[in-house]
Amino acid sequence: MTKRRYANETSVGVASSRGDIQRVLEQFGAEQIQWSDDFKGGQSMIRFLWNHEDTTYVARFSIKAQTEAEMREEAKDGRNGLFSQSKFEKIRARRGMVEHRELYLLIKALLVSVEAGIVKAEEVLLPFLEDKTGQTVAEQVLPHLKKLHTGSALRLLERNP
Repeated sequence: MTKRRYANETSVGVASSRGDIQRVLEQFGAEQIQWSDDFKGGQSMIRFLWNHEDTTYVARFSIKAQTEAEMREEAKDGRNGLFSQSKFEKIRARRGMVEHRELYLLIKALLVSVEAGIVKAEEVLLPFLEDKTGQTVAEQVLPHLKKLHTGSALRLLERNP
């Protein structure tokens, strides 16, 4: 059974979702936002500066959208394997809609949970926080994650407080 994506049937366009993201960030006190799109690589990125409780955070979220090649492959007719221009145009028109809507829902949920006191800002934003070199904490840590499951790091995780 194929999992259904949350916003798979959304009719909200990319521009509207970006507007919603901007509004929710402004509502929660973001001071700056920056969008970047890599159409060839199929990625969009938002970076924002947020001052919360006297701490300034720079966070970056990236989302994957279909590349031109991926859209062309999906636009092939299932019966004969030939490229369908009309199918391609429909796919292109929806490019990034689901991903941007999901990003909006994620960012809103994270900020609401911080403001409600459910979690600390650092706890929810940690993977997305950028350092002075522009790398996120996740980009720095993930390549070393397997090391946590061996040796002394594993024993630390197994310790009972």
